Amino acid sequence: MKNVLTTALLCAGLMMTACSTTKSPELQKLEARKEVLELSTKRNQLRIDLEKEKANNAELKKNVQSLNAEANKKTDKFSASNPNSTAKQANETAKLLKEVEKANRKLEASDRKSNNIQKNIDKVQAKINKLSKQIEFVDKTKS
Repeated sequence: MKNVLTTALLCAGLMMTACSTTKSPELQKLEARKEVLELSTKRNQLRIDLEKEKANNAELKKNVQSLNAEANKKTDKFSASNPNSTAKQANETAKLLKEVEKANRKLEASDRKSNNIQKNIDKVQAKINKLSKQIEFVDKTKS
């Protein structure tokens, strides 16, 4: 008698745990919508970051263009008549070229950062689209 009762209780427990792990379509839809909202928030934050980086990038481009123009002017004007002034000009030009190189590296880093943010936005958007399809599928099966 105890064996039958124990077996019955064990089977009932297994059935309850097996049935409780399945989610109703309504619960699945709500969880998917919650995740869509979270991903939308993340996507919007990434868009804000992208716009900030684009503004920073525009400033860097202006700076780089002005430095490049200045460097182009200074590298052409060396005279061999006075060696001391030529050496001083060469040192100033070398400093300017280092500054130009540094600005160009900053611009390149900003471009890479913008591209990475855009890739992240695309990934999040793909996840949102996938979840939206799941939500539509759950709605259609419910009808």
